[in-house]
Amino acid sequence: MKEIGELLKQKRLEKGFTIDQIAEKTKMPTVRIKAIEEGDITVFKDDITYLQFFLQAYCNAVGINYQEIKEKLHESIDNYTMSFEKEKVRAIAESEKNIRENSKKKVHEYNKKYKKTKVKREVDFSLITFIAVIALVVLCCLTVGGYYLAQHFENNPSEVLPPVVNEPDKPDKPQDDIPEPPVVKEINIVKTDATHYVIENAEEKFTLTIEFHANSWLKATLDGTVMKDPVGKVYDTGTKLEIELDPTKNQEILLNFGYFAKTKMWINDKEVEIDDSIANKTGVVNITYTFGGNENESTE
Repeated sequence: MKEIGELLKQKRLEKGFTIDQIAEKTKMPTVRIKAIEEGDITVFKDDITYLQFFLQAYCNAVGINYQEIKEKLHESIDNYTMSFEKEKVRAIAESEKNIRENSKKKVHEYNKKYKKTKVKREVDFSLITFIAVIALVVLCCLTVGGYYLAQHFENNPSEVLPPVVNEPDKPDKPQDDIPEPPVVKEINIVKTDATHYVIENAEEKFTLTIEFHANSWLKATLDGTVMKDPVGKVYDTGTKLEIELDPTKNQEILLNFGYFAKTKMWINDKEVEIDDSIANKTGVVNITYTFGGNENESTE
């Protein structure tokens, strides 16, 4: 990035332009122009995707072909994103190490202060005796009751239970016609190319879920309007976004990723198959979903 900044600054001085004049030509704040010339990419951490547009405007202002610096710019963005990710991993590892050491120290202090003692439980023989007496009384009652019942039926043989008469089977009542359940069409995801998908049979609201596996900037545009939810910013590793979409009101959503590698997406509970050409791409990726289509319409 510093090499790009020095090239732009040298070209500006050759043209005799001041920073204020470049700001007027590009409609950029002077603080961004100075950051570009100094190669300070951290100023653009929340606008990393738009950095290439800022540099395009600067190149046009001083007469440099943007394609000559495009590859170096992408390398600078990738290096910055990876260093940002490594720094976060290092901070997490350091935090976990401190937690483990503190936990071991507290356990050692606790074991040193308090000694474990075994508590002997005394057998309550009085309770066992009481239960045995109750069981014996119940057994005696059952024995005496059984004896008297047997004597009663022997002395009164005429007291028998009436025979059981089976009632004739009643004809089944005709069942009312049961309406068939409505056919629910399953949402189908069709990949037209590496970055374009069509959501077929989307007849009611559904949820688009995005899971980040690296720190990445994201901006979502619905039918040409930038969405406020989710807000355009850098999202941390492990973050999951859920975007509710209504195919009866909208037609298309555009997702701009600053760092796409290993990002996963789902439509409701169905995972989107990411094309191999972009699945591990560490640079900028734009993905478009068009929804509300119908399988029957597409085959006609």
